[in-house]
Amino acid sequence: MRDDASARQIVALNFAAMAQHGIILLLVGPMIPNIMATFGVGESLAGLLLAMGSLGFVSGPLFAGAIIDRVGVRAALAIGFGIELVILGIYGLSPLFAIAVAAHFVLLFGSSFIETSANVMPTLAALRRPAHAVMSLVHTFFSVGAFVGPFLIGLYLQATGEWRPVMFFALVPTGALLAWTLITRFPARAADGRDRRPFANLGAVIGKRYVVFGALTLMLYVGAEVGLSSWVVYYLQRQLGMSAVASASGLSILWIFIMIGRLANSVLGNRMSSLTLVTASGIAGAVGVLLFLLARDAIAAYALLAWIGLCLSGVFPNVMGELNRRDPALTGTVTAVMAMGAAIGAGSSQWLVGFLAEHVSLSVAFATPAGFQLLVVIAYRAAVRAAGRDAVGGPHR
Repeated sequence: MRDDASARQIVALNFAAMAQHGIILLLVGPMIPNIMATFGVGESLAGLLLAMGSLGFVSGPLFAGAIIDRVGVRAALAIGFGIELVILGIYGLSPLFAIAVAAHFVLLFGSSFIETSANVMPTLAALRRPAHAVMSLVHTFFSVGAFVGPFLIGLYLQATGEWRPVMFFALVPTGALLAWTLITRFPARAADGRDRRPFANLGAVIGKRYVVFGALTLMLYVGAEVGLSSWVVYYLQRQLGMSAVASASGLSILWIFIMIGRLANSVLGNRMSSLTLVTASGIAGAVGVLLFLLARDAIAAYALLAWIGLCLSGVFPNVMGELNRRDPALTGTVTAVMAMGAAIGAGSSQWLVGFLAEHVSLSVAFATPAGFQLLVVIAYRAAVRAAGRDAVGGPHR
């Protein structure tokens, strides 16, 4: 990595943006029971709220990728933080469920700009370590925000029962990061002769088989991750009778072990291929989810959530880090297409889990992430084979 102040500031901003992104994406999950009570809605409508957020998340990456490839990362990052800053305030004041749904859609639309930008930022400097190992370190900071946020939210809800002020608390780190982004100097894009019109190269990117299979892999993975993290608080309260803080702590345990696992993956990635790591974690994670459904006390549930977190930890950074670097001139668009796959998985899985929870049972609903994790293994193996044939960056490591 270049040893200058600008590169170090970009790395630090990358880590901080990922931590804030973890807070925002996990912001609503711990508050779902309170939001349902406030607006008097059931599991299906709560699932609709979450799914509309994911629809917003899937709508944003192509715009973010086009801005990154045409203008630069800083512009996309600043737009994302700006949208979040405005919508968090609207969300916290929403008097109607319909307004909350709309706010959730736009909030995650803005968050998708942060996601896409943060996944591109590691490519801005020359890296000597394997890309999937570096991406695991970056995503460790996402996990920091994702486990600290739910725990603090659970404490606040336990003490006050009010969810709206949480939206205003989230304005503080978001505003600080917007200011940081605006004063950070990013490297200028080098002219490479590519067509920089928005979406001009989208067709070529979608035509790459490794991008399509990579997007499918992330769709299945995020379907498992978000399906679990968005509904685990509700599951623990309903099935095991846990309090607000105890159930939110279960979500924090899931994410602290995702964080630990990503740190481990940043080391293991120097010695093992991404394919080996994704295959092992997919199979082991599916087993962990099925065993979680048999847990009948808090200790067993917490232990299995820790195991599931370790297994989930490396999939996203390993897949993204391995595949999005293969055409450096189009990193933004490649990252955007793969991020769209992830967002589709998030939206569809949240609706599916909510629907099954209300119309079948919570146990059946929570069995679906296990199936997703097994399918991740199949999809990523196809992506790796395709990458060896048609990726610009050469054969798979």
